[in-house]
Amino acid sequence: MEIIQKLRNEQFNIETTQKLTSHPYLVAAKNGSLTMAQRRAFVQQQYHIQLSDAKSFAVLAGHLEFNPKKLTDATVPNEIVNDTSLSVPNLYQFLLGGEIYASELLLKCASVLNQTEDDLCKSPMNAKAQGYPSYWARLALSKSKAAGAAACAVNFQAWGHMCHLLHEALLNNKVYGYKNDNDDVDTVEGLEFIKFFATPIENLDEMAADIIEKENVSYDELVPHVRMLQEYEVLFWDACYEAK
Repeated sequence: MEIIQKLRNEQFNIETTQKLTSHPYLVAAKNGSLTMAQRRAFVQQQYHIQLSDAKSFAVLAGHLEFNPKKLTDATVPNEIVNDTSLSVPNLYQFLLGGEIYASELLLKCASVLNQTEDDLCKSPMNAKAQGYPSYWARLALSKSKAAGAAACAVNFQAWGHMCHLLHEALLNNKVYGYKNDNDDVDTVEGLEFIKFFATPIENLDEMAADIIEKENVSYDELVPHVRMLQEYEVLFWDACYEAK
């Protein structure tokens, strides 16, 4: 896991973290000025991203026939086990299951914003926002399992932290209308999707490291892919903020 930590310490990742934590979308969320268009953009673009990412993860997990029209209609295919000695779950099988599970949570998030699944399905894809899943499709097409695993370890940490900060901002600012009358509940209806991804993934580094070690690729081969996905992460938030 030394490789993963080294990637996280790369200057490009430090700069990405700074851009994300100070991003205008997050600033607007905290001060209560996010517009309905900006909030809807998040769920609309995520709807398209989820479907694409799930297909990419499926390919990397060996499920070449997985091609649903809607993720909410999909079921997780049985894991293809090629190595019974694995001490951790297969990363891509795990991620595929997570995307399918979260697809229903996204619909709850959209419902609070008066968006149906049909609305999400028909919403226009934004080139900036969709660069991220397009790059995942590229990794899947080239069977770049190690690069994808390294990118997961770095990017999912950044994405998760952004979701954590966004969840706090939306939950605690009364202008958005999310009510939490129970102190024992850590989220509310409409924020479950964001809360799900804000929760750290157990054994993420171990699952990623397992693939990286087996694929036997050099550190220098991993760096550009991780950097690209981090740049696309910023572009996703740019697109949501620029929504009118």
